[in-house]
Amino acid sequence: MENYPAPAVEQPAPKKRTWLKPVIRLGIFGVIALIAFFVANPFTASSAEVGACLKGDVSNADSVEKSECGTPEANFKVVGKQDGKSEIGLKLSGGSECDDYPTTDAYFFQGKKGSSDGTLLCLEDLKNPGERAPVVGDCLPADVVEAKKLTKVDCANAAYKVLAIEKSTAILVDDSTVCTQVPSTDEKIAWQRSGAGGLPQSRVLCLDKLK
Repeated sequence: MENYPAPAVEQPAPKKRTWLKPVIRLGIFGVIALIAFFVANPFTASSAEVGACLKGDVSNADSVEKSECGTPEANFKVVGKQDGKSEIGLKLSGGSECDDYPTTDAYFFQGKKGSSDGTLLCLEDLKNPGERAPVVGDCLPADVVEAKKLTKVDCANAAYKVLAIEKSTAILVDDSTVCTQVPSTDEKIAWQRSGAGGLPQSRVLCLDKLK
């Protein structure tokens, strides 16, 4: 009896992983796009820290870059930073979120349009700083109540001393609601800053009469 070899069984060819190529291409394109983004936009607001300095024009985001503080190129200093902000929210508020930082002159926002994951930087203008509100302990002249002249003077020759500062405009309507936490207050005056290039600020000064 003759033995015949068993018929050869064809092994199925290994399936080509055709899905790998588009995935690899997509990954490469993603890396290239990410690199291109950071090359084209070297500055990101989220990477800036309070105390850092910037150069450029804050109204032109592409011109803003980090700078060494104290150099002629440094135009702004970051005095406040807030995350989770939206562009429309800032337009509605006029940048009042930066009102917590007394030396704020301008702000810079960076984020996706329509989202609420942007970063807000509150900036102090190093070249042309705006008017500053008095601080607790400052002394003011005798005509400050009538003329609203907030020029600081030496306490030895002053008529008033700032005891406290409140963020409120209620004094314009009813001054009985302000400076209630400072019983020794003798006078209350409203201070407001506004003007080209400066963010509006409103304060109530609680004053002690020295003379």
